[in-house]
Formats: sequence, C-alpha cells, structure tokens
Amino acid sequence: MFCSGCGSQIQTGLNYCSRCGRRVQEVEKPASSPLSRSLTVAGQTAGVGFVGYIFILLILVLNGVVGDVVFGVTFFYFLFLFLLCFMFLRQGRLVAKYEPTREPAGDPLYVKAVATAQLPEPTERPASVTEHTTRTLDHVVVDRT
Repeated sequence: MFCSGCGSQIQTGLNYCSRCGRRVQEVEKPASSPLSRSLTVAGQTAGVGFVGYIFILLILVLNGVVGDVVFGVTFFYFLFLFLLCFMFLRQGRLVAKYEPTREPAGDPLYVKAVATAQLPEPTERPASVTEHTTRTLDHVVVDRT
C-alpha cells in the first residue's frame, strides 16, 4: 500500500504514514450529498406515484367512469405528483446549498507533531545531579575522643 500524500510505501497495519504523517484511508464509498438523496426520493416518489395512477385508472374504468372525469382525475393527480417531486428536489437543493462541509468522523488526516518551540519555557532551573551527589559524599569529621 502506498501513501496518498507523499507516495511512499506504508507498512501493513499502520494507520498513519511514517514519512509524512497522513492518515491511511481505506477506499470508501463517498457519502451521498443531500441533492442526490433528494433526487433519489423524488424518483422513487414519481415511480410509486405512476404505479398508483395505473391502479386508480384501473379502478375508475372498472366502475364505469369515463370521459371528462378520468381526464380531470389524471390532470390533478399528475399535477400533485409533479409538485410533490418538485418540492423534494427544491428542499434537497436548499439543504445542499446551506449544509456545511463536514470532516470525516474519527481521527484527523494528519498527526501534528509537537515542536520544541511550542513547549513552555521552564520556570525554574532544574537541579544539578552533580551538586546533589557531591553534597551527600562530603567528608564529615567525626570526633572520636
């Protein structure tokens, strides 16, 4: 597997590139946009609506209704179906226009290393190892009289 950021080879099992720090991403199916979702809903509504129209037309014909009544029912049925699909598409377009771009959930794409310039300055001087060891090893005069 190769890194999509720098092109170097990535060892199997790693989540980040060892050269540039970019997150290793599996090939995922892209998330559907609100516009494509609303297009799917509008298409399914139109399909189900057309099948429903065939059943309504069949019921009207079997009951002996003909002429201007069938024309009126057909006109208003398809007008309502068109307006319903139009509202789905318009809503999807508005949601797609105002929906912010979202980052993928989970870990970030890059791991930011902490540079030494970002570390806080020490507030006090660290203790010297030499001073502490020499103090304990000083010669102590013992009076044995």
